[in-house]
This record gives sequence, C-alpha cells and structure tokens, in this order.
Amino acid sequence: MIAKTTTGNDFEGALTYGAGQRQGKGKEPGEAPLLVVANLIPGSPREMAQDMRAVAAQSKKIQKPVWHTVLSWKAGEVVSQAQKVAAAKRYCELIGAPIDRHQVVVYEHRDKRHAHVHIYLNRVPIDGGPALRTDNNFYRQPAITRQISQELGMDPIPERRRSLRALDPTKEAAREQVSRTLEHLLSQPDRGGEEWLTLQLQKEMIGIRYTHDKGGVLRGVGFETNGVAVRGQEVGYKGAQLREALAAPIVQATLVPEADSAPAVVELPPLPRQSRPEPPKHPRRKGPAR
Repeated sequence: MIAKTTTGNDFEGALTYGAGQRQGKGKEPGEAPLLVVANLIPGSPREMAQDMRAVAAQSKKIQKPVWHTVLSWKAGEVVSQAQKVAAAKRYCELIGAPIDRHQVVVYEHRDKRHAHVHIYLNRVPIDGGPALRTDNNFYRQPAITRQISQELGMDPIPERRRSLRALDPTKEAAREQVSRTLEHLLSQPDRGGEEWLTLQLQKEMIGIRYTHDKGGVLRGVGFETNGVAVRGQEVGYKGAQLREALAAPIVQATLVPEADSAPAVVELPPLPRQSRPEPPKHPRRKGPAR
C-alpha cells in the first residue's frame, strides 16, 4: 500500500471528483461508492462541501483546509471493501485526524487495475482544536502505510515501477540499507542539517552526494554503499523531501499531536489512608491536697 497526498481549498471540486462526477486528469473514475462519511450528513458533494467549509471557516489561518489522500494497493491484490474501510479509518487515525474529531469522506474508485480509495479530510477538527499539520508527510506516510499493511495482513507496494534490472538483489539490498538508515537517523531528536547527516551516514559506510541550486537550496541527493549507487527517489527522498525532513520538527509518536494541544491527564491511584497518630498521654499532675 502507498499513500499520495495533496492539499487545497476547494471542497466541492475535490468531493465532486471523488464521487466520479467530474473529469480530472485522464478518464472518468466511473462508479465511485461512498465508503465512509464521518461528522457529516451523507449527501451530494455540494451539500457535504458546504458543511466542511463551515467548519473550516472556524480557523482563519488555514488557507488549504482540504486534505486529499489516495491509498493504493498493488495490481492484482484482492482487497475487500471492509479492508478498504478499515485501512482508510486507520490512516486517518495514524496521520493525526481520527474520524471522531474530523470530517472525513472516502470514495472507492474502480478505474484502475489496482484497488484504491480517495480520502478527503477537513484539516480543521469539529471541536475547534488545532488543524491537522502538513509537515513531515514525506517520511511519515511510508511508515504509516507499512504499519497498516502489517495490521491488516496486506502486501506492501513499491513506490515506483521497477524494471528487471532494478530488481537486482545487490541493488535491492543497497536500497534497503539506505532507506532503513535514513528512517532511523531522521527520527533522531538531536538531528542536524546536511553536514550532520553526512557524518552519520559515513559511520554506517554510506556516502551521500548533495546537489544544490545557485541559491544553495538542496535540489537533489544520491547515495553510495558497497560500491552501489542509489538515487534519492529510489529510497523515498528526493532533494526537496530530504530538505523538508531535515528542517521539520520531530514527531515523537505515531499519532502526531498538535503543538498547542492539551497534555494528557493521567489519573494516579489514591494514596492509602494513614491513621493519624494519637497524641502522647501525659500523667495528670496532682494539685496540692486540700
């Protein structure tokens, strides 16, 4: 399974395409069953979009409240509708937008050889809390889709088409080593910039080559290990993706909390009651005899 995400500001246009009622790039998606509706009254794309815009209007800062993710399985993999629903709900939870707090609409498209669903999220939650963040998506989503695939017993899907040459075992081993090492390093709370990453990769016997534009902005990246060259896009990190990953704040948990969300309250068991010690008894002083 893989996930591809875009953001925008047109709820009606997004939902209309999701419902199979508007031509996008390529052919019409055709019949598009509605799989999930959360915190909305099921209706036409226009009606649901109106409700989503009303909630999004609570946050004046969010210019792109529409979150659109396509979850795709590999061609030929049999995925039941129940699995598609479970995967969509679990994705929302792991990305930080559980369906009990966000408006969610999920359509199933059947215009491709592979199973896929379109998830439409309102980034602004119904309770008026902080909006769903968009940072870290480049390296959060591969981990999320792998987790969902494992939980639901599904097969992972490659993020690219592979030729017979690309399936060389040596090449695959190099990709796996670089990908695993990058995922570990980029999750470190004390990570630095490009120089730091270069030094850390050298410790793992992995070389890295950066390509910058005239302004010094990172545009491309390549790796080398055991004499095998690996491009950044082969391990999920093009130049722009790696630049964002190095600059993004650290996410400490799978479910990403908002920066200003309230801390969790942990109830501690009551302390055992201790009996109050009795005051010491002093002998009564006798007065003078009368």
